[in-house]
Amino acid sequence: MAFLLFLFHFFVDWASSFPAPLGPYFVEHYHLSTKTVSMAITALGFLGSLTQPLFALWAGRMSNHLLSLYLSLSGVALALSLFALPLSFVLLFGAFLLLFLANASFHPVGAALSGMRGNASGVAFFTAGGIAGGAVGPLFITWFASRFSLSAIVWVVLLLWGLLSFGFWRFRGISLHVPHAEFSWRLFRMLFSVFLLVGIRTFFMSLFHTFLPLYVATFASFVLGGMLLSFGVLVGFFANFLGVRLARVFPIWVVNFLSFIGLGVGLFFLPVMRSIPGLFLLSLSADFSAFLTMSVNVHEAQEILPEHRVFASSVAMGLAWSFGNLLSFLFASAFGDSVAFVLRTVGVLGMVVALFLLFVRPLHAEKG
Repeated sequence: MAFLLFLFHFFVDWASSFPAPLGPYFVEHYHLSTKTVSMAITALGFLGSLTQPLFALWAGRMSNHLLSLYLSLSGVALALSLFALPLSFVLLFGAFLLLFLANASFHPVGAALSGMRGNASGVAFFTAGGIAGGAVGPLFITWFASRFSLSAIVWVVLLLWGLLSFGFWRFRGISLHVPHAEFSWRLFRMLFSVFLLVGIRTFFMSLFHTFLPLYVATFASFVLGGMLLSFGVLVGFFANFLGVRLARVFPIWVVNFLSFIGLGVGLFFLPVMRSIPGLFLLSLSADFSAFLTMSVNVHEAQEILPEHRVFASSVAMGLAWSFGNLLSFLFASAFGDSVAFVLRTVGVLGMVVALFLLFVRPLHAEKG
């Protein structure tokens, strides 16, 4: 069952990783500005993640959460199937929005099911599926778009959906359900420190992953931007598990400090780097650092509210992600035409947050 959740998460996040690396493609193909494209991409993240808590409350009323996940996965497949139609950029945005809504309905339930046993390893393995999908997606879609028509992606999607449907069919008799909670400010306040840090991290990562391909496209092929995103998420796959191990040894604020300082330093120097080895070094170090806390923060939220894991997951993921994506949308709308400035500013802010964690340790609960 854990492996099926891994594969479901792989597919959902594989598909959801497409917009950012395709940014330069949209700029060229639809004759748009980088500001318009960056605003559209960050708006997708905001609108999708904003609905996660709503989906979490709705899913809590379902008797079979595995079926809920399969419906979400099918929604992703349906959204990408629309690419077979001739789409303007506005209609393409609508198709991506449907995809991100399906993605939003998937995450809180999937994370809650993966954490049913109460240990971080289950959450980490589930998270790793999404990270793996997010690693393969950018490289795949930039290569695919450079070789074929984007509309042909529907055949790949339907093939993968069919294989995963077979996996669901094998486990269809198993009814999985986890406790849920109605939203309450009392419960939310208990998760506020996790919400804040995840939201800030999402703000930084959203801008990083949106503007990195746009920066690279100013002097190289947009396929290189897809490669950087893919390899960055690939190293994040391993950082995700390392972060869980570090959190068992050190206070959680230490893991958060390492995450923000590494992300900040990498992004600060990135805009002055044009050599391919240097780009890979800085980009991969930033992604590795950012992914250190991916599972740690979700598991921490579930441990704070063990009886309400769906709600805790939706706050630590969807609600926090929506907050971070809203910030990134606002930032992109103001500075979207200044690609290098955005990346460097995020680097500075990352280091500021790291220093804040270093000197104001009580903000975040320590282990033990």
